[in-house]
Amino acid sequence: MATRERDAGALYALETERLRLERWDDTHFERFARFMRDPAVIRFIRPEPLDRDRALEQHGHSLAEWELLGFGKRAIIEAETGAWLGFTELSLVGPDKGSRDEDVELGYFIDPARWGEGIATEAALALRDEAFGRCGIAELIGRCRVENAASRRVLAKVGFQKLRLFELADGIVVEIHRLQREDWSAQDGRRGTIALDGHVTGAEYRETG
Repeated sequence: MATRERDAGALYALETERLRLERWDDTHFERFARFMRDPAVIRFIRPEPLDRDRALEQHGHSLAEWELLGFGKRAIIEAETGAWLGFTELSLVGPDKGSRDEDVELGYFIDPARWGEGIATEAALALRDEAFGRCGIAELIGRCRVENAASRRVLAKVGFQKLRLFELADGIVVEIHRLQREDWSAQDGRRGTIALDGHVTGAEYRETG
């Protein structure tokens, strides 16, 4: 991962064709806490719903990542309706997860009622471009459980390549995917070149702050 100083001017929001990706703050906590109690949401990411204490702990960690690293979690807001659709994030992988502790992972978590609409891909494309552009990160990691075919498809659309399988301590097997900045620059440095259903997606975004 690229070493970078804290960016006090980190952008508040990224805007795509349909979405507004807002920098994480306290206004998102209550919706996050409810979201992480939904069994469909957590099916592929944790063994049980997140209780309020753990939700507060994760929320605090997300705020701290922004302060320390200048990137982190962003709420996904539908531009037309203002609906809260989930979140996407750039976060340090951490220990015992099949990659280097300091690697940066791109993640996306969408309201199950809105699955199948390309929202995860649209958000992930915008966050990928922020990671390689504003943040100057050298490479990104993407992880998904082997049975999570939908997440695997998102990673492929964003440009990730599968590296290997890794078995976690609890026996769950995940796929490790990687996308390097030089590959992004070569194959998709032009924004607005990847489409879903014929429409320009999150690769074409506006930065606001």
